[in-house]
Amino acid sequence: MRQAVVRDVYQWLDEIAPFETAEAFDNVGLLIGSMRQEVNNVLVALDVTLPVIQQAIEKNVQLIITHHPVMFRPVQQIVDDTYEGKLLSAIIRAGISLISTHTNIDQTLYSGSARLAEKLGLTDIVRPDPYLFIGTVPEAIDAQKMEGKLEEILGTKVIRYGNPDTIIQRLAIAGGAYDEGYEQAQQSGAQALLTGEVKHHNAIAAVESGMILFEGGHLQTETPMVSFLAECLQNALNTLEYNVRVYSSDVKLY
Repeated sequence: MRQAVVRDVYQWLDEIAPFETAEAFDNVGLLIGSMRQEVNNVLVALDVTLPVIQQAIEKNVQLIITHHPVMFRPVQQIVDDTYEGKLLSAIIRAGISLISTHTNIDQTLYSGSARLAEKLGLTDIVRPDPYLFIGTVPEAIDAQKMEGKLEEILGTKVIRYGNPDTIIQRLAIAGGAYDEGYEQAQQSGAQALLTGEVKHHNAIAAVESGMILFEGGHLQTETPMVSFLAECLQNALNTLEYNVRVYSSDVKLY
């Protein structure tokens, strides 16, 4: 078996979701650590938190891969008096590297949106923009019944905005926070959009246009990508004969 380093994992991630495709505001790629660091264990998580770092330490992890990045704003000091400073200090002290893959992976089949589309059995999927997945539902149902179905799949309370009697044949999905995508979804033939967060003014505008918005939670609509990404990375490393174990974090964020 071969010895992997951080660069090997980084290159695979860059192949499936090129870092250069991330939005300008984003902060992706290798954020902490070294490309040359040897890697025997990897932990994939939605966010890096103190409990996630502790789990990584317990599993002797050398590399954490997260969806949501740290250091969105310029960092001028790293001190334990702030939450982010405490996180950064803990990662550095543990000698763990950190890679984040955010809006770049949201545009791929590895995204939470793509995973939910599969769980819901959507067919004839189209992509009118990089973040929207629109497909035909297995059986046309009204918005109230769809609300219940989504709650079952997401394991959380789903908030519906719009007429409960609206029949949904085409459903759009954009995990995380992309409620502004409702206009493009509607223009592309969808009767409803499932996203993680819904702003007040977008809810009003969507409902008045006849569109249904489902608010399923940022966490819940993106979590499905974590285990899938870990499984795909493990398979890729196995094929390349690297002696690496990839874990999927099961730490509850809230």
